[in-house]
Amino acid sequence: AAARAGDPIALASFERAAQALAAGIAATATLVEIDIAVIGGGVAGAGDILFDPLRRSLRQYATLSFVRQLTVAPAVMGTDAGLVGAAAAAVRAGADGAADPRG
Repeated sequence: AAARAGDPIALASFERAAQALAAGIAATATLVEIDIAVIGGGVAGAGDILFDPLRRSLRQYATLSFVRQLTVAPAVMGTDAGLVGAAAAAVRAGADGAADPRG
């Protein structure tokens, strides 16, 4: 709320967080050659307050040609993204028999 109201300290905090996140995303994208990085949970709810500086910072960190095309987007499910992903993994593990300790 403070950042949306223009508080300079709050905005600087988002800028710094965006730089750190961009560095991590760029490094990961370089190693595993992903095309999209999806940000979920409560962080995604920050909207443009986070995503604008994140995308700017990513342009600085993404120096290799295949990383420069990386898309960063908020998760469609917002704060439920992690929960839905965990449930999907549990269902998949059960279907594969991985949830059964007897194999």
